[in-house]
Amino acid sequence: MMDIKLLEEMAGRSIGGTPPEDLKDILQVDIRGDTVCQKWEDYLARIGNPYCFRVGETPVRISFKPEGKALEEKLKTYFLGLKR
Repeated sequence: MMDIKLLEEMAGRSIGGTPPEDLKDILQVDIRGDTVCQKWEDYLARIGNPYCFRVGETPVRISFKPEGKALEEKLKTYFLGLKR
């Protein structure tokens, strides 16, 4: 299971120099779980670094404003929206 310290470390990693084939393709990630928490944990286990991944052949690096909501909160909101 991932903790906040590990997520913060991942958030600080650069995507530069990482070969695209070393990044997980988010299009190939099949998220499973019955609860939001289970889906969140499954997503993190499958994607590896939630801040650096691929969409098809395109490398993606996401970041958030320090004063914004945490990734965990944003993902919870997203998954709850899928249930509706």
